[in-house]
Amino acid sequence: MTRFDGLDRVRAAAMLLGVAYHAAYAFVPEIGRWFPVQADATWSGFSVIAAVLHAVRMPVFFTLSGFFAALVMERRHGAFLRDRFKRLMVPFFVALPVTVVADVLLRRASLAQHTMDPAYAGQGEWLWRPLHLWFLEYLFLFCVLAWLLDATKVTVRLHGVLKTPEVLLLGSVVTTACVFMFGEPQPAFSFVPSLSAVTYFAPFFGLGWAFYRSREATTVLQRRGWWMALASVALCLFVFTRPLQWQPVGQALAALAAWLMVLGVMGPAMRPGARPPGALVQSAYWVYLVHHPLVFLGQVLVAKQSWPASVAYGAVVLGVFVVSFGSFMLVVRFTPLAPWVGAKRVVRSS
Repeated sequence: MTRFDGLDRVRAAAMLLGVAYHAAYAFVPEIGRWFPVQADATWSGFSVIAAVLHAVRMPVFFTLSGFFAALVMERRHGAFLRDRFKRLMVPFFVALPVTVVADVLLRRASLAQHTMDPAYAGQGEWLWRPLHLWFLEYLFLFCVLAWLLDATKVTVRLHGVLKTPEVLLLGSVVTTACVFMFGEPQPAFSFVPSLSAVTYFAPFFGLGWAFYRSREATTVLQRRGWWMALASVALCLFVFTRPLQWQPVGQALAALAAWLMVLGVMGPAMRPGARPPGALVQSAYWVYLVHHPLVFLGQVLVAKQSWPASVAYGAVVLGVFVVSFGSFMLVVRFTPLAPWVGAKRVVRSS
């Protein structure tokens, strides 16, 4: 296993779950003050689904991104930043105009059909914000910081710690402290990197970077990781089904759940023997880049339908997946765009 195929699958899952996460918000009861579409049909369970995904998905993604960034540094070294700029910032600048225009048009559509709460900030105005593309900015920033640190020849290895990987759960103390000091990260609403988001996600990126440098010492974590993932899910359900989630102790437990999930998926996914990634895994970056306007459109289209919330939600998720994955399979993978979104270009047979 030369490309860490198990980790590729986990990274793809974290991206694809972005569709499920963003689609859920329109169906959360009384979400209108914070989200531009409030569907007529709601279900309180969607607030739990969104909260659980929010707590664990991006920490896992940033950890994996740090791992693969360290791999690229080892292989490309002098071309590291050029490679990361091509992979991260070029898609950011290309997708940004489409995202911003789609955002204002769809907010106006929601406003026109009365599915936007009067208290929602911005209403139908032009709003300059990165939305779901924010992670690309932060990943490139972390790559620049890692490149600068690497230039100092400072190397962090976890060989000793990984003999008892549960010690790494103490990292949750750091992320909890960051939330208490700087607030909950909300990076989707500004192009300027926020201290809260940088301090919260940087430790996960750094953990992934150190994991790569210590990858031969992860045997114990490979065996024990599964229980941490299960514990993370149980802890999330405990926190997010109670008012506890709004209290400091709930925020601390949510941070612990994030670290449990990170370790829980990193270990087992590093086991050798996984098959090479298929089309679904290769499509994940493309699906994530294009999914946000599609989700927004789907929510606007179903918001006034007299369907149960679960049916409307399922229609949005399925529709977005069919369009985004279908466009990858039918168009993107056959074009020069494929390598830019981390996929192997396929040559059409004559």
